[in-house]
Amino acid sequence: MNRVPDLLTASRGIIALAIVSLGFVGPRALETVVLLTMLGWTTDILDGRLARRYKKEVTWVGEREFVFDMVMVFAGLCYLVMARLIPVTPTVIYVAVAAVFIAYFRSKMITMSFACPLSALPLIVAYFNAPRAAWMFIVWMCLALLFDRRRFKGVVSEFIANAKALQKR
Repeated sequence: MNRVPDLLTASRGIIALAIVSLGFVGPRALETVVLLTMLGWTTDILDGRLARRYKKEVTWVGEREFVFDMVMVFAGLCYLVMARLIPVTPTVIYVAVAAVFIAYFRSKMITMSFACPLSALPLIVAYFNAPRAAWMFIVWMCLALLFDRRRFKGVVSEFIANAKALQKR
């Protein structure tokens, strides 16, 4: 049981690879991508809970949990571009601007600020192209918030604290 949290975290890398590879399938894989995204974010909820429950020491994988999260976010973006569900040029501009800001400020809050809209993008695109998947995602989000509301509050509090610290720089 001690390795399960790390396996759940690392599984997001595999899920991200699957999502990107579905870009070659195109728009008809959108529902599958949404389901994989829900699975990936479910592992994100569970890995932390299990690590805390078993008082697991932080490992190499655990230290990079945020990186695995960002890989998931970027994989969804890559799929949407590869499937031609969103245009390439604005996406490249957004990613370039994000990269400059993230490199300059080196702040988790800045990274989260650019990642947040990208996290919502598969849901938004699904709403217009695969409504059934979008509704499943909305129900999943509501259940995830109910199940993990304390962590959500913690993430928001951390974001605000990081914004205040960045403001002082």
